[in-house]
Amino acid sequence: MKRLKVFRRPRISALSTVDELIELGGELEPGKIVNSTKPMLMALLLAEGCIPLDLGIVRDDVDEIHSRILTGLRKSDGGIVTGGSSIGVRDLVPETVRRLGEIIFHGLRIRPGKPTGAAVSDGKPIFMLSGFPVAAAVGFEALVRPILAHMQGCVIEPRPKVEGILTRRVVNPPNTRSYVRVRVFESDGRIMVEPLRLTGSGILSSLTRGNGLLIIPEELEGYDEGSSVEVELLQPIERGDER
Repeated sequence: MKRLKVFRRPRISALSTVDELIELGGELEPGKIVNSTKPMLMALLLAEGCIPLDLGIVRDDVDEIHSRILTGLRKSDGGIVTGGSSIGVRDLVPETVRRLGEIIFHGLRIRPGKPTGAAVSDGKPIFMLSGFPVAAAVGFEALVRPILAHMQGCVIEPRPKVEGILTRRVVNPPNTRSYVRVRVFESDGRIMVEPLRLTGSGILSSLTRGNGLLIIPEELEGYDEGSSVEVELLQPIERGDER
């Protein structure tokens, strides 16, 4: 074979909104929150073969958000905007994105990550993700990752799966698909699955401690303790039951 079809690495911009955010390394004043979501997304973009473009933080102002997103789209092949995408008075991102293009959807029946949305502007995707890191990570896994693979001409590789025994009961809200962060470990020759948190989409420890996702479909109310469940592995199984 003398010729191969290749794809350019997509450049994806990342913008954070919300007045209270400060960048990593900034002075943490009362009422301010360190932006832990955007650095995580930048790392995820790199892991998926993209070139991330950091657009910084913009305050809660429609015109400023519009200008920053537009600047990013001119320099990139798509964009991610975090924060300001829930259904509320101060959630300005959907309103702003609507001025730039067509919103395909806004809001998914997933937990965490309900405010996740997507739009298209001049053929470029705009992903609206929660400002909370865990919810943003779930939105990235469920929505952004497959589209980035398609943009690079790839067929997304499914995560490896493993069956294990649930260490305690997990409950699923009605008509919701839940992405439960879990710790998968080996104990006495058996694979065990420890749920970390279902709520608390801003709790970073559930991401750093977890090495798997238990996805509970909409039609199920949850799983009882001792149930055999299938888990998607994000990292290798822990050997032994030491934390």
